[in-house]
Amino acid sequence: MMKANFLQPILALALNTYRESVRSKILYLAIFFCFFLIVVSSLFAKVSVGDAAQTVKDFGLASCSIFAVAFAVISGAMLLNKELLRKTIYNILSKPVMRWQFVFGKYLGMLLTVGLLILLMTAGLYLYLYLVFAQLDPLIWYGSFFIFLELVILCAVAMFFSALVVTPVLSGIFTFSIFIAGRSVSYLTQYFSQQNLNEPLEAVIQMLYWTLPRLDNLNLINAVVFENFEILSFDRFFFSCLYAISYALVMLMLAAYFFKKREFN
Repeated sequence: MMKANFLQPILALALNTYRESVRSKILYLAIFFCFFLIVVSSLFAKVSVGDAAQTVKDFGLASCSIFAVAFAVISGAMLLNKELLRKTIYNILSKPVMRWQFVFGKYLGMLLTVGLLILLMTAGLYLYLYLVFAQLDPLIWYGSFFIFLELVILCAVAMFFSALVVTPVLSGIFTFSIFIAGRSVSYLTQYFSQQNLNEPLEAVIQMLYWTLPRLDNLNLINAVVFENFEILSFDRFFFSCLYAISYALVMLMLAAYFFKKREFN
């Protein structure tokens, strides 16, 4: 009974956030533009050197990733601010809902929406490849699942900055910056390792290496496009899932801590 009461506010907030997000115009715009880019990529594929289907896969998966990230950044940045503007947060928190439950509920609702977005865009890409190129490539779904794992982390990062920063614009900028840094962290560390750095700066680089999310390890688009079946190992799948969930939990706990300390005027 206590477990049900413990989860009920989280699930109620998650479903409410999901319903609101599904009705959002941003979601449908993201889906429309992704499908549009998939069709446009087939036109470029006709004049490009190499396999046309590979070009569409590359362009399509990259589009799914970009638009899912854009939706997560925008909706995550506006999530708390929207509740403040409508003053609904006072009504929610006046009920027997703890602040950390509010954070986790909003996060799960956003994650459900992002999951639906990735599912619809991947289904569109899969169907397009079948109708145009007569290809059924199950690796596309595997690559999309890893895009979802990236979003598991990024949505938690968005919740963290939404709880920490008052301005939605700053929250969105910080979240997107973490995405870019997480995708580029291996290249940055490789670059700085070739430079003659002093010890304090080298310590900062090492700290960033261990604290930034390793989104580059979750980006399997190139491996999917070139049908590298080595990515199908169980170890990679298991530890990638474990890493994404663990990193997201840490960010959510930090978000809950700062949200608890925050005062609303």
